[in-house]
Amino acid sequence: MSTHPTFIRSNVSLASLTSWQVGGPADYLALPRSLEELKEALLWAQDEKLPVQVLGGGSNVLISDCGIRGLTIGLRNLSGIEVSEDSLNLRIAA
Repeated sequence: MSTHPTFIRSNVSLASLTSWQVGGPADYLALPRSLEELKEALLWAQDEKLPVQVLGGGSNVLISDCGIRGLTIGLRNLSGIEVSEDSLNLRIAA
């Protein structure tokens, strides 16, 4: 596995990112602050063949104590993001 970008952390508890304050660790967690960091995280995950999960504001979500495999991308620090209610569409303002 190649070295991940510096803004991606490994083995991070996700509990603090949810309103319920529960949940195990993400293998990798990215909290991008720019579209460039978001692109870099997605390209890194693609190169590493890692599954990607997107975490919005963290409300109404329960994360297993087993955590999330692959890369979890938290969007709370990125402005211009809109996630639809069905969680299938993600629109990023450029």
